[in-house]
Amino acid sequence: MSLDTFDYVGIASLVTVLFICICVLISSSFVVVKNRSCVVVERFGRFSHLLQPGLHFLTPWVDRIRPLVWRNYTYELSRAGATLHIDQKNESHIDLRENILDLPLQVVITRDNVAINIHPMILYHIASPLRAVYEICDLSQAVEKLVQTTLRAIVGSMGLDDTLASREEINRALMQKIANVCINWGIELHKVELLEINPMKDIMRAMHEQLKAERQRRANIIAAHGYREVAKTSVEGQAQAQLALATGQARRRVITSSAMAQSKLEVMRAEAEAVKILAEALEPFGIEPALYNLALK
Repeated sequence: MSLDTFDYVGIASLVTVLFICICVLISSSFVVVKNRSCVVVERFGRFSHLLQPGLHFLTPWVDRIRPLVWRNYTYELSRAGATLHIDQKNESHIDLRENILDLPLQVVITRDNVAINIHPMILYHIASPLRAVYEICDLSQAVEKLVQTTLRAIVGSMGLDDTLASREEINRALMQKIANVCINWGIELHKVELLEINPMKDIMRAMHEQLKAERQRRANIIAAHGYREVAKTSVEGQAQAQLALATGQARRRVITSSAMAQSKLEVMRAEAEAVKILAEALEPFGIEPALYNLALK
């Protein structure tokens, strides 16, 4: 093989490599932006423009995509408990749809010095991609720390019982306090929700014991109330029976007395009638009925 042949092969190989490099460079310069997303483009290190949904071409070595630093929080459940995994990514395509930021558990201390675990969740969408990229370094971490400090301020002014019973009030207060700050970072909040509010295990155990004692106390009160009602009903029944008996006896005595009086009255009427008849019979003879009765006796 001659020297010219080696030169030809070398040139052909070089041209092939250059062609492949150019093809790769050109193909990587095309960017497809999906619907409801955008891409921030910088030119020579300065912001140039936003790429809207569609096919776009970036000038090689001139244009560069500015990514959004974002953290994803995931929990892995096991027998030992839940393990938090943090996955940090540089998102070149910024999603503009509504999304959920599931924040890790926050340990917060109440006004009465009780440590509780709070699991916050945020429903949001990125309203300003430029603010999200340029106004804050790590957006998701900043939101997490903002929620953490705000929760500590809100719950720290409340007791444990108020915290457990005021979830909606805490949601509203948290939303009001962080919404404006998040707007400055390019995020618009739609809803803030506390998924869980759980005291520590020892506090939970003490609360269960307290609830158990409270249920026992209520059961004792109900039982005592039942016994009292039974005794009251029994006494009232006996009193009613005695009253009915006394009423019956009094009524019997009244009826007996009335019958005896009526009987005596009838006897007296009969005697008077007999005397009258006797007087009428003795009148022709001029004899007094009283003398006649006396003579009979």
